[in-house]
Amino acid sequence: MCGICGIFAKENITVQHKELIGKMNNILQHRGPDDQGEYFGQRVALGHRRLSIIDLSDAGHQPMKYRERYVMVYNGEIYNYLELREILKEKGYSFTTETDTEVIMAAYDYFKEKCFEMFNGMWALAIWDEQSQELILSRDRFGVKPLYYYSDEEKIVFASEIKAILEDATYKREANDKIVFDYLSKGMLDHTNETFFKNVFKFPEGSYVKLKNLERKIEPICFERVEFKQFIDTKADASLNQKFKEIFRSAVKLRMRADVPLGSCLSGGLDSSSIVCCMDDIIKQENLENKQYTFSYCAGDSKLNEESYINEVVKFTDVEPEYVRIESINLLEELDKLIHYQDEPFSTTGMYAGFCVYRRAGEKGVKVLLDGQGADEILCGYRKSRIYYLKKLLKERRFFVALKELGGSVGQVKTSLVFKSGFKSDVNKILRILKIKEQKNVSEKYYDEDFLRNVEGTEVDSKNGFQYNDVYRISLPALLRYTDRNSMAFSVESRLPFLDYRMVEFCAKLPLNKKIRNGYSKAIMREALLMPDKIKKRKDKLGFVTPEDKWIRENEKEFKKMFMADNVRTKRFVNIAAILEDWADIIDKGKIPYFFRIICLERWMQLFDVN
Repeated sequence: MCGICGIFAKENITVQHKELIGKMNNILQHRGPDDQGEYFGQRVALGHRRLSIIDLSDAGHQPMKYRERYVMVYNGEIYNYLELREILKEKGYSFTTETDTEVIMAAYDYFKEKCFEMFNGMWALAIWDEQSQELILSRDRFGVKPLYYYSDEEKIVFASEIKAILEDATYKREANDKIVFDYLSKGMLDHTNETFFKNVFKFPEGSYVKLKNLERKIEPICFERVEFKQFIDTKADASLNQKFKEIFRSAVKLRMRADVPLGSCLSGGLDSSSIVCCMDDIIKQENLENKQYTFSYCAGDSKLNEESYINEVVKFTDVEPEYVRIESINLLEELDKLIHYQDEPFSTTGMYAGFCVYRRAGEKGVKVLLDGQGADEILCGYRKSRIYYLKKLLKERRFFVALKELGGSVGQVKTSLVFKSGFKSDVNKILRILKIKEQKNVSEKYYDEDFLRNVEGTEVDSKNGFQYNDVYRISLPALLRYTDRNSMAFSVESRLPFLDYRMVEFCAKLPLNKKIRNGYSKAIMREALLMPDKIKKRKDKLGFVTPEDKWIRENEKEFKKMFMADNVRTKRFVNIAAILEDWADIIDKGKIPYFFRIICLERWMQLFDVN
């Protein structure tokens, strides 16, 4: 797990380009504090920061050269690299390191771009082919590892994080109005390849590109997109449970390959609990010397605290637990840290809990944590999934099953009742899905009139189905950004078993009634995987939830000063006068839904000096 950066120049690499690589490498230090390296060719400059996970020796240094032809910088892990290495040895390749980096370059040398379809892992990489004078960029199937780029008439600049690209003084920092509108009006994030920074783009997941000449418009080639089947099969094969269990165990075991201490995030929910229990079982069954460390966030508010569920898993296993407790915070100070590492705005303070969990792991010297991202998207874990399922049942005239599922889903309502406006939000979501009510988050009174009149938002195509959109547009991309930045802020690698491509492809072909049944989400997981009964029978869902309204009230004086200042940046997007006029109602009564978005946007513009 590392940080990468590079420049592909129209003509020659200059002294200025070399200096820029140095600056980019420095700002990515948190992603790779163990080593750094640079490579300068005639038209390509590459930089790398290393977090040593596999083969901790100097042999893993990057940029790595192979066969006096390829030079590569790479961020991620190819979990099946040992199996691929054996295949390549049979084809005549030899290896001088124990790294997956060398395996990637050998695989590319033999299989060319077809190698990306063979990798089981997460990656963002750049390979410079000195012989053909081509630059190859690639990113893993689901975009677990980040890669951004910016281009002008003279060069393409790319990096693991946008803040590295901003070191290029020729880039003019401007907000992307369309993305800002999507964020304020719908809470949409990372849903397109555009970013909050105008003309800075996200390299698409599951893609690669070969660049021989400087091209202002980069057109990556997609090597994989999963199609999610949406059907109901009451005669579904009972052996599916065993197959699910086998794939999951294999995915977890592969992600336990490391030469450093291993741990896991444990929230007390189904996803993290299943991973912790599986890791524990593998350690015991195979007599491994590994010790599993768990890291859990425990909310100060008893209604949000999941410690009782966390303790069930701790008692069920032989883990060494760590509990992270947050009573109150200096939200402005911690918000600035979060924004600095995230590079772009985010929707809620909930991600601060994850930030603190990874901070504790870093402090404890645990460099690898397995986490549960992806399970909700591939196994219909969200409350909205039930509504889509009910809608399909009604469309197919399966009225008895629909009534049964509706009754069985009542238990999940408990979650939304925890929050002040949660139940109303859920009802509105149901009405929108059933096309009875339009989405409307923030009153037009609080928008700047010119901005509202002149900007158009992004429409998400629903033809591929709700699960496809959750994986590739609506949900997962933002969660992956949060997880990557939170973990790498403290030089910790996050690994995600549920996004093993075999698991995603298997779940995509499952009938909906294997995912949702008798009011339970993730039905097949509950039936197939090892975990305490108390966890299996949970219907409510919290995750890492923070008391956002309370924290805003505790810090409201500082936030009000921010909006009263002469240099308010968000005045181009929102009506600052109206906000200040209604300030008391906004803070005390939540008059603006999702007010935190406006706060976060303002701090982002200030911290990154965005015009």
